[in-house]
Amino acid sequence: MEGEIDIIERIKREEGEILIVTHENPDGDGIGSMIALYRFLIKEGKNVKMAMKDELPYIYNFLPESDKIEKLNPEKSYNLIILVDAAGLYRVGLDIKGREVIRIDHHVGGLKESNYDYVDPSAPSTTYIIGLILKRWNEKKIDKEIAECLYTGLMTDTGSFRYNNVDERAFQMAEFLVKKGADPSYISTMVYERNRPNVIRLLHKVLSTLKMDYEGHIASLVVRRSFIDEVGALEEETEGFVNFAKSIEEVDVAFIMIQKPDLKTWRVSLRGKGKVNVQNIARIFGGGGHKDAAGCRIIGSEENVRNMLIDAIKTEIEKTAGSIKVA
Repeated sequence: MEGEIDIIERIKREEGEILIVTHENPDGDGIGSMIALYRFLIKEGKNVKMAMKDELPYIYNFLPESDKIEKLNPEKSYNLIILVDAAGLYRVGLDIKGREVIRIDHHVGGLKESNYDYVDPSAPSTTYIIGLILKRWNEKKIDKEIAECLYTGLMTDTGSFRYNNVDERAFQMAEFLVKKGADPSYISTMVYERNRPNVIRLLHKVLSTLKMDYEGHIASLVVRRSFIDEVGALEEETEGFVNFAKSIEEVDVAFIMIQKPDLKTWRVSLRGKGKVNVQNIARIFGGGGHKDAAGCRIIGSEENVRNMLIDAIKTEIEKTAGSIKVA
């Protein structure tokens, strides 16, 4: 509660230009947090913009005022930067300037940006934290559109309330947002049932790369840049692909390697099922995240990167050998 009051009072005092940003390769939690806070601060009469490095993923273009998201401009300076759903300002993908940075996040660790940071690793999502802040600030100004953005982030970051970051607080916030006008059926349809044909063609290619290791406890997928180019899809449309590997019975850790345009860098997403802490694996390669969902970037050939990941995952699995039976 004290953290909510501190950050509210700090933002209330700001009379200059505010920029709200989230991490590169944005997900529903980052985008939902950003738009919800933007819409609320506009109501408060603040001079505020929102921007990010990458294009808005297609599945989130239904969110209100998503068309107001600008491209990050590293040449411009802001009085206050509010960073949402990211472990540090470096995660936005570009060097941006601000007199002060405030971080609102639920990732373990990360950088302290200011004394007004609001970071709660136990929270189910960053949108959950934003919801607490806005309720404390002025609950009456949380309209249907803000509720939709917050619900989208809460839903996607909890895997539709299936992941182990779900507790009673997640359902309490969901109930509040539904009462404010968020429609769970509509939002889930817009996020999960609007794939372009190109995305299904890409998924077909990606699933053909499936490999199983360590007696079936590790599953991996690869998104080569040639796949993306051949079908005319976008990199951000690969969100969720890793869950197909994760869904395989006996798999304890799944990962997907996504080749970046330079053909040397791989963006890696790791997923676990509660037994193996994939955040520990991501940290080895300079990344981070949560126990069951983490990511990192690795430079190298496809084979070498995959082998490095397999070795790191095996080591982490062996630390929890008591709960995992490997023949």
